[in-house]
This record gives sequence, structure tokens and C-alpha cells, in this order.
Amino acid sequence: MEQAKERSEKDFGTDQKLPRRYRLYDKIKENVSLRTVDAVIIGVSALIVILLIVGIATGKPPQ
Repeated sequence: MEQAKERSEKDFGTDQKLPRRYRLYDKIKENVSLRTVDAVIIGVSALIVILLIVGIATGKPPQ
């Protein structure tokens, strides 16, 4: 039983290295609120849709 406990602590302990994306997310999470992240996502999405509509409206059909 002790061996299993030691192995489990070794495999799943707090000393595990997190992938780079989680470390980056943790840094962002400390400095930026969730509302700010939502606002950025909504803003970028709206910009993509607007640019898509402008591109379709001003594009020339193939001849």
C-alpha cells in the first residue's frame, strides 16, 4: 500500500510541470478579468464578421 501511495505521489504530485499554454493562461488570468477576455473575443469576432461582409460587398464576380 505504501509503495502505491509513493508511486501515486510521484506520478501525480504537485511537482508536475504544466504545459506552456497553462502557464501562459495562469499569467493572463492573474492580470485580466473574465469580462475583459469576453470583450476581446466578442470584438475580434465582430471584426471578422464585418470584414467578411465588406469583402463580399466590394468583391467583383469572376468574368
